[in-house]
Amino acid sequence: MIDDVLRAMAEKISAGAPSGWRRAELRGFATGRGGSGHRGLAFEPEGTGGDDIDVHPELTALHELAGAPSGRLLTVELVVEARGRYEAMISESLERDDGDGFLYVLDPDSLPAEPGTFQQGPANATPAGDPREAVALLGAYLRERDRILGRDTYAPPPALHGARRARLETRLPGPLPDDLRALYSHVDGDGGEGLLDRHPWFGLELLENQSRRENRWWSAGRTWRDHLERPIITSAGPPLAVRRMSDHPRWIPFATSTDGDFLAVDLAPGPGGRPGQVIRMGLHHDGGPGYVADSVTGLLRRHVDALRAGAYKIERGGLWINLGEPGWDAYGESRSLTASGSGAASMRGMHDGIERLSVVNAPWADFGPVRGAPALWEVRVENCPGADLAPLQDTPVELLDLAMDTIDLAPLAGHATLRMLALSTARPVDLAPLLSCPQLYGLDLSRAAVRDIGVLADLKGLLYLRLRRGQWEELWKQAGHPAGLAAAGLAAEPRREKAWWWSVDRAYHAREPSPRTAAGWAIALAGESADVLVRTGRYARRR
Repeated sequence: MIDDVLRAMAEKISAGAPSGWRRAELRGFATGRGGSGHRGLAFEPEGTGGDDIDVHPELTALHELAGAPSGRLLTVELVVEARGRYEAMISESLERDDGDGFLYVLDPDSLPAEPGTFQQGPANATPAGDPREAVALLGAYLRERDRILGRDTYAPPPALHGARRARLETRLPGPLPDDLRALYSHVDGDGGEGLLDRHPWFGLELLENQSRRENRWWSAGRTWRDHLERPIITSAGPPLAVRRMSDHPRWIPFATSTDGDFLAVDLAPGPGGRPGQVIRMGLHHDGGPGYVADSVTGLLRRHVDALRAGAYKIERGGLWINLGEPGWDAYGESRSLTASGSGAASMRGMHDGIERLSVVNAPWADFGPVRGAPALWEVRVENCPGADLAPLQDTPVELLDLAMDTIDLAPLAGHATLRMLALSTARPVDLAPLLSCPQLYGLDLSRAAVRDIGVLADLKGLLYLRLRRGQWEELWKQAGHPAGLAAAGLAAEPRREKAWWWSVDRAYHAREPSPRTAAGWAIALAGESADVLVRTGRYARRR
């Protein structure tokens, strides 16, 4: 039946193809939840046509016929030839990556630990909130709000009975901060009113429900693709205040927005935070949480101060309050630095808050000023022949991307926090120093020449490896299949020996693997357990 559906897709594509076409390529997907589509339907030679070709029904049918679980992504690559032939590749585990190749996931459950797992707790473990002040601020806020809206006093839902409140709190991952607990002893949230700047405040029963692991939908289903797209998790706010994680069981959501985000009290803050601080998390924060206030008390204080200062507007019947909360972009800009030319020699602009550093096109770069940087998670170096990487030993860098004529990894031997490394170099690089890097789990060597690729077999903690097909074959020949890999990448092959990775238009100099090549590689990689289905056949051509 899969062949019947593929044949119907080929016929439909052929019928809608432009005049003079010879070949069509579809990069489709389906999830089984009514979600299906494609990332491109291309014809060779290029021509108009194909815009009205609807293959959604066939993609949805393939998801069902392949037996993929609901919500699981199924990749469908289909090549249709005008002469009446088609070739398809179907897989749950093999998909295009964000570069010029493919990603194959061998173990979807073996994701790297998130960086917040290794962070210390707060230096100051005393909560910043005050129960009495929080209750007084809530009363002041409600009065100011009613005055501005010109209406009778709004009364939030009454508090639950004390015994009921106590039972609900025992089910939480940790005790509520004293200030939030005091508020719940007076009111049970806001009944959907949206008191906290249009964020409805949960009643205690809903808060307990949202805190359960099975109901934290915003953190469910994180995949290897998600991880590789955002390998560095950071946070917005004061340095090191919030743990660098996509979610944490001791982040307790107590209010929500209309677009899938939450306000939460943080019971597991980072080294620079305070227990009970308020953070923003959820659908739009899987790359890291955002700091909001030092406590629920502080959040209410900002609401009251904003109303009294006139920092609000009434729009569409709602009260929009300007709390002065910096946006994510503001934090990102202040924590990223690009050094080039003469500025790279002194790392001009470097300060303790820099989290991402790019050093480009500099004849000589002095990394001395980064030594001891407390939050330098990511470093990218491109075309810096004189760069001495030794000072990076004294930084917490986790992701390192080096694109240089010659790369000497010896200064990085034993680096305590290095987790992901990408290399671009024309001269063979010695990988042996990486054997002493305890946290290293990911390597992208697809744009590098390697002196002894067999060393990779000795990297016991390696979870992700990206190579060209020729490199994979050499590795298998020398050392077999690396044990413990959870995900692997197949990158494009260079068209010529010249340093093709320096080109901006990388696709012009690289040949993407075909679906058939990718399928063969995945089968060689995973053996009998390979999740790849290849189908070829003929279809009825249009006349």
